[in-house]
Amino acid sequence: MALDAAIGIGKETTYGTAATGTLGYEGKSDSWKTTREFIESVGFRAGMQTARADRRNIINMGGEGELEIDVLDAGAAALLAGSFDTYNGGIPNATTGLTTHVFETGSNSASPSFTAQMLRPTTDGKTVAYKHVGCVVTEWELTSEVENPVTLTATFDFQDVSHSDKPADALPIVYPDESYVYDWTRTAISLTIDGNAVIVDANKLELTGDRGMKVDRRFLRGNALKKTPVRAAMPTYEGTLEGEFTTEAVKLYEAFIGGKVGSLVIDFAGILPGTSMKIEAPAIQFTGDSPEASVDDVTVTELPFRVLDPGDGRSALKVTYVEPTPGFVPAK
Repeated sequence: MALDAAIGIGKETTYGTAATGTLGYEGKSDSWKTTREFIESVGFRAGMQTARADRRNIINMGGEGELEIDVLDAGAAALLAGSFDTYNGGIPNATTGLTTHVFETGSNSASPSFTAQMLRPTTDGKTVAYKHVGCVVTEWELTSEVENPVTLTATFDFQDVSHSDKPADALPIVYPDESYVYDWTRTAISLTIDGNAVIVDANKLELTGDRGMKVDRRFLRGNALKKTPVRAAMPTYEGTLEGEFTTEAVKLYEAFIGGKVGSLVIDFAGILPGTSMKIEAPAIQFTGDSPEASVDDVTVTELPFRVLDPGDGRSALKVTYVEPTPGFVPAK
């Protein structure tokens, strides 16, 4: 059945060379689509009805896909590594059994490419493994909203895809032994303006990243496969806070019209002991909007903002993700 579908990503040692295994993610949708274009030749010729069958060459243009997940308190490190520019590799603590991963934005991207394997079951009992190589994250979006789990969607560009219905051709998938979803009850927001904390009654937070990657790097080299995407434009990180218009929220409106720069920290508490995720943006600037009154609800405010480079050596965005170390055995 459809729920037997599965997706996993594995870090590549070389762009476009398939990984040997994958880490499993509980994807919410299947949007991995290959792209093909046609080179068509049409010219004067007697008796032409339409384009000739032998005048159309099909070209492999790679493709795109999204990995949309509910963020769990274990197992999200690989996807975060692909979404940010630098990664400390994960530092395990031999005493606590926890590993701390730190992901940051930077002036240069050192994020890896991945192999993304999508397992699609057929209606007659087989499973076809679609193996996408050269997968690079180009955009991402994180959302926390009242009455919902925390979600992360990463958009990938990929170089090529192959498929097989032979079980031996499918890459192994490894899932965390135990993990729990981060949800809205475990999300806390801290805002600072002019060095002072501002309490915001937000019921929705969105944070997005456009990594400014150039993905169409094709050349006259005897094949259609593109080379590794590189940064070609200024990355843009933006967000939105939505909530009730309170006296404290007036300070945020005044920060918007005054062009002030504040800071934002988002803390997520995990269910597994010691697990957590923290997002730090030391410089944000609100870009609008005015509060909105209503005849059938409380006055609400939507506060879009831009994440900026603080200019003091700190990263524009820093994510600290603490998860259990796989296979940890306490010292006797």
